Amino acid sequence: PLQCRRPPPTACHQPGSVCEAAMSRLARALGQVVLLSVAIAQDRDGGKEMVITNIMHDDPEGHVLWDEQNNRPVQFWRGNYSDVNTISCHRSGDLLFDWSALKRAMINWLKEMLRQTNRVMQVYWEAIRPVQHALTNIVAFHNITTSRDCILGMLSVRIFYMTVQSQRYREHEMIESNNFVIDWYYYVHKFRWAYLSRSGWGSVLWPSLSLISSYAKDATPHMSWVDCESLPGAEDLIFLGNNYDAPIASTEQLRRLMSVLEAAEQELERVRACPVAFAYGATVVSLVSSDLEVALQYLDLAQKFIRQYREANDFTLVNLINVQWPLFQTLALAEQRVAGELGSDVPTTCDLLWCPEGGTPNPLTCTCEEIFAQDTPSITACIFMVDTRRKSSLRNITSVLNARFWTLTYGINRAYADEHGYEIEYVQPDSQAHYPERKVGWGKVKVVIDKLREYGPERCAYGVSIDTDAYFRTSESLASAVYHYGLHDDKLVLFSQEYHTELRPNNTFINGGFFIVRNSEAGVGLLEEWYNVPEDYDDMRHLKKENPQGLNLCWDLKIQPKHADAVVLAPSNLFTAPLGWWIRHNWFKDLRFEQEMQDVLLQRLQRRYGCIVCQNVFDWDDSLNTDVGWR
Repeated sequence: PLQCRRPPPTACHQPGSVCEAAMSRLARALGQVVLLSVAIAQDRDGGKEMVITNIMHDDPEGHVLWDEQNNRPVQFWRGNYSDVNTISCHRSGDLLFDWSALKRAMINWLKEMLRQTNRVMQVYWEAIRPVQHALTNIVAFHNITTSRDCILGMLSVRIFYMTVQSQRYREHEMIESNNFVIDWYYYVHKFRWAYLSRSGWGSVLWPSLSLISSYAKDATPHMSWVDCESLPGAEDLIFLGNNYDAPIASTEQLRRLMSVLEAAEQELERVRACPVAFAYGATVVSLVSSDLEVALQYLDLAQKFIRQYREANDFTLVNLINVQWPLFQTLALAEQRVAGELGSDVPTTCDLLWCPEGGTPNPLTCTCEEIFAQDTPSITACIFMVDTRRKSSLRNITSVLNARFWTLTYGINRAYADEHGYEIEYVQPDSQAHYPERKVGWGKVKVVIDKLREYGPERCAYGVSIDTDAYFRTSESLASAVYHYGLHDDKLVLFSQEYHTELRPNNTFINGGFFIVRNSEAGVGLLEEWYNVPEDYDDMRHLKKENPQGLNLCWDLKIQPKHADAVVLAPSNLFTAPLGWWIRHNWFKDLRFEQEMQDVLLQRLQRRYGCIVCQNVFDWDDSLNTDVGWR
């Protein structure tokens, strides 16, 4: 079978070929049930052909997925698969993605798709477009076997992502590359289907697979197959061509179907002759039963039955999306009624974005909390935002709604600075003065050095650099953090600890998107030493222009080892990451981030002016620049 999986062109496409014959002999020798010997999938790009097999594995529940690259069993998530609260990801603890918001967006769009309403494109624009960047990032950059993020959310996003791609892309990913073997193993062998419903992720998974299955049956009819044309023992109730629950017209018929399925549960060897038919029968019970607990019980039973189908060459999901039984369509309908009763298809999100009375929004509790003691002496501070793009106007609601992220972060950070009496400057760096023959990121270090030396410690006792994709989410003073971390005493600079340092645990330290430095000769001198690393070390010279993380690497590899005692590495959950608490640093820069900042800024302006849609412009911005700031 392995030789037949991806053969050279024309090797297995002729009836009676050596490859097909060998596969048939092997199946007979092993006593396997051959459901469909071969199906040919044409590679439209290269003209090559491949073989999709459908041979029943002789031990469908005892197999071990193997990581061929590392020559070991696949390493799965080590969390608690039975903890519904944890797998639901109601509160985003991973700092990267607001899983409840992603879940809600996907569910809302899938509902419109399954109902085939005329609001599909509108809901896509309203719900999916703002989180599209996050969805793409999850699919492209996160390992589903090692990541410590919301594992069930990541798996659901991967399946959902296929619904909004072209059929050609789906065929490449799901059939030709067969990239969902591990995903399906998680769903069938790791997570109970009743828990999928309770967590809300079933409302993403099953509708997504329903759409994908419908697309596949239209596009690849040659891959259609069936294990049995009716359910053994209930042939008059469950048979191909019936309309989901149409034959179940009475309580007596439902009881008879349930009796057949419960008997089959005790004889799984018999189920293996018709595993999809039995799974489909169980989903029908889940759909039509009036008892919620019975519906959940039969979802688990359907899962138990579908485990009995495992394709010997790991084409299990590939074949299931092409099976003639409307398995996924019925699962989607059953999930809709179950999740509707549970309320899990309407995930709630924390909408607390700002604490006007003080404190910091805690996304885990959705309350305002004080992170640092507030009874500290006041300080002078200068906040610098450095970007080559000019900011646009924020004079009225129209300009706020048209502004891009670098202008919105400046608006919020300025409101924060005004509230506490700090100075803030938005600086467009000069290529010759601030980053000659360097990447532009180096410019912010030189700007802070020059400005602090120009203004002096009386005007600016502390300098703050904050990137233009980051903003102050807190209402607490800078002084509270300065005194908490000892920057008034023996520490010279505070950085956020870089998010996820496990890949380079001994030489990954800072995220340069936010830092506070004491405006002293030693403090500013430390920044200058950092800026000079590419000049002072030959092995660092290439980082003047190479590597987006070159600035951070120069600190991590040369400055941190020498000056660790003078450096604060503050928790990343407070000072960096897209869901940071004190400082929100969203390097995804997606549309949802801009919408969030519009909300925050308008809340602040409403509190300041008493209105949002005012006749008079906001007098805090005397800019005459009214464009959206593209330059």
